[in-house]
Amino acid sequence: MFTIAVWGGVLAVLGMACALVIDARGAAEASRQASASDRISYAFREAYVAHSREQSALLTRDATAHVRAAADVEAALTEAGASARTLRDDHATYRRFADPVFTDDASADVARALAAYLGNTLVREADDATDRARELGEAASAKLDTVIRGAMIVIVAAAGIFTLLGLLLRGQRRRLNAARAEELERLATMASSDPLTGLRNHRVFHEDLARELQHASRTGLPLALVLVDLDDLKTLNDTHGHQAGDERIRTLADSLRATMRGADQAYRIGGDEFAVILPGTRAWGGLEFAQRLRAALPGFSATAGIAEAEALRPRDELIREADMALLRAKALRQHAAIYTLEMDPDGDEPRVDERHTQTLASALARAVDAKDSYTRSHCQTVSQLAALIATELGFTGDRLARMRLSGLLHDVGKIGVPDIILNKPAALTDDEYVTMQAHATLGFEIVQAAGLPQEARWVRHHHERVDGRGYPDGLAGDAIPLESRIILVADAYEAMTSDRPYRNAPGQAFAVQELQRGAGTQFDARVVEALCRVLDRLGTNATSNPDASETFTA
Repeated sequence: MFTIAVWGGVLAVLGMACALVIDARGAAEASRQASASDRISYAFREAYVAHSREQSALLTRDATAHVRAAADVEAALTEAGASARTLRDDHATYRRFADPVFTDDASADVARALAAYLGNTLVREADDATDRARELGEAASAKLDTVIRGAMIVIVAAAGIFTLLGLLLRGQRRRLNAARAEELERLATMASSDPLTGLRNHRVFHEDLARELQHASRTGLPLALVLVDLDDLKTLNDTHGHQAGDERIRTLADSLRATMRGADQAYRIGGDEFAVILPGTRAWGGLEFAQRLRAALPGFSATAGIAEAEALRPRDELIREADMALLRAKALRQHAAIYTLEMDPDGDEPRVDERHTQTLASALARAVDAKDSYTRSHCQTVSQLAALIATELGFTGDRLARMRLSGLLHDVGKIGVPDIILNKPAALTDDEYVTMQAHATLGFEIVQAAGLPQEARWVRHHHERVDGRGYPDGLAGDAIPLESRIILVADAYEAMTSDRPYRNAPGQAFAVQELQRGAGTQFDARVVEALCRVLDRLGTNATSNPDASETFTA
């Protein structure tokens, strides 16, 4: 409607301009006629003056003056044009009667009468011409005033129309620019996003990771990289079709979005492979992200590999470390793994029996986690933390790998503990506590039967205390394997930072205080110090529940 109104206004202005042109031509014609009438009036008055001289010459019978005056009358009447034709005829008649007066003694009465009539007629015609000139001048002035007023109206209307046209054109230009920007944004989005999930694509992942590493080097803030692999996608595609597989991929992408913080970025970098960049986060924060993601997935699972960068380092190296952690988590059938040095390939493929042992260990650990309903991935978290502590204490290679495996299996003996005791949301009775303590020896027997005697020994003693008041054998000090002491610290820390049905998690600050308070009695002081260094390096949040000291139950 606005556009129609504007163009209607343009047409109206054009119509007014045409009318003004017609009025201007009328005014010009009236002015021209007024000027012509004014010239005729002037000519008649000149003829009257000359005729007056002509009459004077007739009275004095001055032939020469009469001839000159008659010539001036003829010239003036000729100047008056067609309107003076009758007067010229009348003047010629006068001359026929006046000229003989000067050549003989003819009577001058007729000539004088004709002269008087001609003079009166000249005066009357001059007055009439003057009146016509005045009337035509007034008409021309009125038309000119109309033209001026119309011109002012046209100017104002044109200014308004052109202003509206400018606004219309500016609005159209803005709409065109907005449409162009939207199209460019759409094309940029298409070039940088995955069409199935809407996440950023593989190319943008490498660009963003390089940029975030540069930012980390400038600010000194850490960076965690989480590689996520959707489990059993090929099986789903083969059994239910690729549409079902696509739907699961989209669901995983939605879960990633729901789990991320505002600064995090998720990418789809392959068919079933995803990546998440966590700025300002250490590896432990990446593990917590993976655990939140696992809890958010509706009825299926995904495996995560985690690596961190504390300073500028090659992009491909960080990706390789996260990939190594992902492969190790896949091999052990864990939900997530943080990269440690023993994950680097040493050139030799694992033996078949080693792979079977790892698979069996993971299966047992998952069975324990499933049986113990108050935890989620407790054994896997303890395994990750034990490996980090062991790395801090100098473990490498095979010893570090065995440490990770024994952390995974430390609670396998809980398979033999009745569910009613295991999941009791209150303090255990003395008899129930004795039953619970039996899980250490049962775990030793299960792991030893699996052909892992060293790991079995570490599992058996992971509840021994350095002051000799632990179980099952009451070992003290260095008689307790270092690996068992590491598991005890990792297990206690995880327990104090996880929720239970009967209490909220006391938090890291409380957990660290309890560990430090028990260092030298319940816990190995060197292991507690190593854990604190790991936590400082991982950048975990030291927050606690103010009521934790009253509510915590180990």
